[in-house]
Amino acid sequence: MGYLLMFFSTVMGCLSGKMPLFADGGFTAVRLKSFDVWFYYLQIFQDNFADYAWMIVVSYFVSMGCLCALFILFLMFAIKVIREQRRKKREQRMHNYYADKLRNILGSAEELTEAEMMEILGKEEKDIKSEDSYYYARMLEDARMEMYEIVYLPNMQRLAQVLGVSERFEFQLQKHRDVFRTLQMMLMLQTTVNEGLLANYVNHGDKEIRMMARLNYITCSRNDPYRYLLREMEEGQSLFRPMILNYIFGWMTYQERLLPNFLNLADRLKNEDSAAYLVHEVAYWGKESEKELVSNYFLDPRHKVRSTAIEVVATLGDVDSEEKLKESYYQQPEHIRQEVLKALLALNSGKQTEFFKTAFEVSASRETRLVALQCMYQYGNSGRRLFEIMRSEADDSTRGIIDQVDSQVLLEELQTL
Repeated sequence: MGYLLMFFSTVMGCLSGKMPLFADGGFTAVRLKSFDVWFYYLQIFQDNFADYAWMIVVSYFVSMGCLCALFILFLMFAIKVIREQRRKKREQRMHNYYADKLRNILGSAEELTEAEMMEILGKEEKDIKSEDSYYYARMLEDARMEMYEIVYLPNMQRLAQVLGVSERFEFQLQKHRDVFRTLQMMLMLQTTVNEGLLANYVNHGDKEIRMMARLNYITCSRNDPYRYLLREMEEGQSLFRPMILNYIFGWMTYQERLLPNFLNLADRLKNEDSAAYLVHEVAYWGKESEKELVSNYFLDPRHKVRSTAIEVVATLGDVDSEEKLKESYYQQPEHIRQEVLKALLALNSGKQTEFFKTAFEVSASRETRLVALQCMYQYGNSGRRLFEIMRSEADDSTRGIIDQVDSQVLLEELQTL
């Protein structure tokens, strides 16, 4: 106890510049100058521990330091737990009050005014602003996740402004706080800020922040929204970027804003994955003139672009490109030949039964021959009749392949029932 008293006296003495002198159970203070007080306590330390080995002295101070650190850590932990409990209670209280109201506003197909939103919320502006906008952002995020199938929510931007969420995002970007999370939430909530706030991040050193800033630039910029798109697409393809770009293009479409020329961008890209992705987007958001040009990519030097173009034609059901697709068959590598056959099956014009037979007879690849037979088998009545004729006329080795296809297709059909 005496050592603790001496310790606290030392601290207070150092802070006040006074030296405590103990006498008759009490103490008086003498003001000293310069380092005299430190020399005084150093002398006390030497007098009290002079008879102890240095190992004991070190152990004593290490033990005292650990006890003090443990006490401080426990205090910090207790404070953090209390704050977290208060935060959860506050968030739950706000969620109980606002969650359904926010969903009603976001679910409205008509654009509501700020006055109508305030009426639905049942709060005055000062009451709304008194709450932390972080909680509003979390609730909007939850509501957006529940409505993920709806590409465009007409009231999201105005609601974010009413709740102060847009203002929070702008502040975070200005102060460089939690930048990645802020940019991510902006995309998810379909909220926009001044494009100037993104200037510091579109060429950021961190790849993920740079990507998020450039994607946000598309929605935020009215002057040149696709300024950084080509540069971004040249970088490595991530799992997140294709999904969010498709989401952004849909949002731009519903906003009646111009989309980029996907095929023109694909021609300028060196990154094969990104070029293939842009060709694939034509199936969803491309103009009619672009859809008609997809067949020009059947013999593109980039094999992934070829495969994607074939898939797009099949998705669009572009029967007009069927002959061009068939003509490209013999100039394709084996794995793309199989995709051509599947695309012809998907188009299902009824004109390619004999072509499937020819593909089976001239192919050196067993896998391609199997695909040709499978396509023939599923190509309507004409394909099934030719399949059975080939079975009756085939030799033993060929009949084995045909029987294998018959069994495999039947098994797949049974599994789908």
